[in-house]
Amino acid sequence: MQIKLGIAAVLGAVASLALAEEGRFDKTIAFPRGGEVKLDWSYQKCAIENLRVLNYPSAFDIEKARREAPNDHTTIQWEFRIDNRSSNKYDVKLSVEILDSSGQVVKAGERSPTVSAHSAETAKISTRVRTVEAADSPKVRIRADIVPR
Repeated sequence: MQIKLGIAAVLGAVASLALAEEGRFDKTIAFPRGGEVKLDWSYQKCAIENLRVLNYPSAFDIEKARREAPNDHTTIQWEFRIDNRSSNKYDVKLSVEILDSSGQVVKAGERSPTVSAHSAETAKISTRVRTVEAADSPKVRIRADIVPR
């Protein structure tokens, strides 16, 4: 039994590594409520360093939405920091999915910026979601594809 678990763990790690080698990244994390998440996803010399959450509703706004306006919406921005240290351009496809407690997608957004050679840029994805759903969603799935142009 332990050998099977060990083999499964090794295969999972190899599959994850193979995805990263191709410039594809996929990670489900706890909802970063107004903070920064270090990603360090890199392919060749292009890296997605971190993700910052902007405009997350305040505790006051969440409680007000629960009491008075359950259909109140908020726009959350997901800011990715991308650093390209190569002499090539890259197309970077970014996506964010807000997940409910059962793992279903509540709201999703994506963006596909082109990152110039020798540059550092930020790319923002906006998601307009019900304030209560944002507060009650425990996880977020983030994905990225880094493709040389």
